Formats: sequence, structure tokens, C-alpha cells
Amino acid sequence: KNYIQPMLADMISLVSTQPTTIEFSRNLATSLMDNIEVRPIQDNLELNQMFYQRWLVLRAPLNMDRGTEQDSYEDSAFHLVAICNKQIVGSARLRELSTELASIAYVAVLPEFQNQGIGTKLIKKLIETAKEKNLTHLRLRSRISALNFYQKLGFSPEGEVFDYLGIPHILMHLDIPASVKSGGDFPQNT
Repeated sequence: KNYIQPMLADMISLVSTQPTTIEFSRNLATSLMDNIEVRPIQDNLELNQMFYQRWLVLRAPLNMDRGTEQDSYEDSAFHLVAICNKQIVGSARLRELSTELASIAYVAVLPEFQNQGIGTKLIKKLIETAKEKNLTHLRLRSRISALNFYQKLGFSPEGEVFDYLGIPHILMHLDIPASVKSGGDFPQNT
């Protein structure tokens, strides 16, 4: 008797009813994004958890000590976090420099959550916050590896590439037009 043929048929039937890897990944990403909450820091405990998450993403890979993920402007800055299952998976900061200008800094998403739209949600929320504060210009210092990410959100590079912490960076800016509305589309600079 041939036992292999029926087993093979059962396996093919089972596999053909299962979602493909791509479908599974899409469904997982959609499910994940539905569970992501982007909001301001709520208390000091969460602020310290955010600093740790920021260090894990931005400084630990450079073998830098804890504390190097902070600067003297933390108390006066606006901090956003992306939360998934009660864990901080992303964070970013907005700091007003004048009545018209603010800087975005310390944008950090845990590696296993990158390329899923979390960074985009954080930046869009910071742009929306800047708009609500009547700011008209944003600037940031981008790693060259993130240049396209920021350009897709409307930021334009300026000046020359420079070294920061041993990593090539470039300054970028965004002029916030009066037509940008909360939750709306963001301009693409050309």
C-alpha cells in the first residue's frame, strides 16, 4: 500500500488553505499597527522607561553608557511614545527653539518594530503638535540611513554630510504650511 500519497495530499490541502508568508506578514503588521498607541509621556516612570528604550536603540549599539541618551533639554521638551502591549516600542522628542522653530530629536523605534509605520506615526504626530503650537519650521539631524524616511515625510536636506557619534548625518528641515491640518496629508518637498 502507498501511504505516502494520501499523506502528501493531506499536506498539500493543509498548506493551500493556510495564508502565505506575505499574507501572514501583512496580517501581523496590520494587527500590530492596530495595537500601537502614539501619545505623550504620562509620568516620570514612563519617562524613565522611554529613556531606556531610547538608549537601547540609539546608544547601546554604539557601546555608549546609559545617560548618553539624554541631554539638558529633556525637561522643557515634548516627548511622544509608541506603545504596544504596554511596552514602549518607539519614541521621539519635539523641542521649541523659538516662536516659529522647533527641533525633532531622538527618534527611536525598537529594531523588531521598525519598517512598520511606527516612526511615521511618531513624526506625523510631532508635525501635528508643532502645527497646534503655531510653529512654522522644523529641523532635525538625520542619520544618512534615515534620509529617505524623512524625505517621504516632507523634510529636505540642507548643508553637507557630517559625522556625529561616528555616524554620517545631515541636517534637514520642514516648512509647515498653513494648509496642513491635524491628521491630514503632509507635503512632499521636491
